[in-house]
Amino acid sequence: MNGERAIADRFALDDLLTAYAVAIDTDQVTELTRLATQDAVFDYRSSGGPRGSVAQAQQWLEGALMKVSVRAHLIVNRRFDIQEDTARVEAHFFNPMSVKVPGQEDEIWNPGGGYYSVGFRRTEQGWRISELVMLQTWRVAVGVHVAGGSSGHRGP
Repeated sequence: MNGERAIADRFALDDLLTAYAVAIDTDQVTELTRLATQDAVFDYRSSGGPRGSVAQAQQWLEGALMKVSVRAHLIVNRRFDIQEDTARVEAHFFNPMSVKVPGQEDEIWNPGGGYYSVGFRRTEQGWRISELVMLQTWRVAVGVHVAGGSSGHRGP
């Protein structure tokens, strides 16, 4: 594969992973339709979700993310294997988040992490996700109470 094309492909795949993470973090799971192939499979079984179509993933994510008031989805240590019209990325994820607990005022600080294995296919519209497998390997829960305002200002 030509060096310039390999670099362009790597940037395109990296942008697609970032767009996926941003869609999850900003409650825009409908974006998965644009980011994935029509026959894509998303596998969230390791975190209690389904293995299924884009529509099934979207439905589960919408319900699951309603309980998560604060989250950041960080996908790091990305390893790319790019072929002509297919690619695979193996990456770690770290997901700091705060979860609402029914009947309690405080939230639970609930960070977790694991791995993604993501398959991609080149289409007429560019690279798209053809398979995404999330393997959550750890998660902890700690009761927290956040004091003060939301501005983050540390006054005198």
